[in-house]
Amino acid sequence: MSDPLLAAAWLGFLAIGLLLVGGLRALGLPSTHARDLVHVGAGSWVLGWPWWEGRAWPLGIAYGAVLVAVGLPRLLPDSAPARALRHTLATGAETWTGVALYTVSVAVFTTLGLTVEAFPAGAALLALALGDGLGGAVGLRFGRHRFRVPGAKQKTIEGSIAVGVFAAVGVGIAGLVLGASTPPLLLVLSGLVAAGAEALSPRSSDNLLLPAAVWVLLEVIA
Repeated sequence: MSDPLLAAAWLGFLAIGLLLVGGLRALGLPSTHARDLVHVGAGSWVLGWPWWEGRAWPLGIAYGAVLVAVGLPRLLPDSAPARALRHTLATGAETWTGVALYTVSVAVFTTLGLTVEAFPAGAALLALALGDGLGGAVGLRFGRHRFRVPGAKQKTIEGSIAVGVFAAVGVGIAGLVLGASTPPLLLVLSGLVAAGAEALSPRSSDNLLLPAAVWVLLEVIA
């Protein structure tokens, strides 16, 4: 498949995904669960990296998402698309800043993955998508033992453990897709670093700091 057709397929997938999540939100799905669905679904972006023939189209999509996330609420705050996105993804305790930082992480690590080395960057994004997305859902549903690091949001021990476990799964998937070795010790260390970064991050910044921490770890030891 040529890059223009692949780009059209990815944009269609993104549009359908957002419409489905928006529909579920309209039917009563809590915004935190809507964010988790988008969080996890966005990780599929990494799975498509090997299909691209060049860099221009995937980087254009990644940075286009940043422009939409950062620009739309500022330039057209009362537009129907901006209201719909805020209603779906940025109500309750989460702010739009977290959504924007997620797109920044996707753009930054897509750039690193397509121009420097694929595995550390792809693993960082999948650790974010699965670790933070599924870990947050587990913590919200099953978390009982709470703690708070100064400057950060309140977390639960159960949620932090889930962040580590699912982040390690994300790193393992990245290894399979991108052709890298992921020994058990590497997965354990990745999970610990991801859980620590998520727990220590100031509000909304985990979408940037978690993948950055995993990327640094893998660049050093992988």
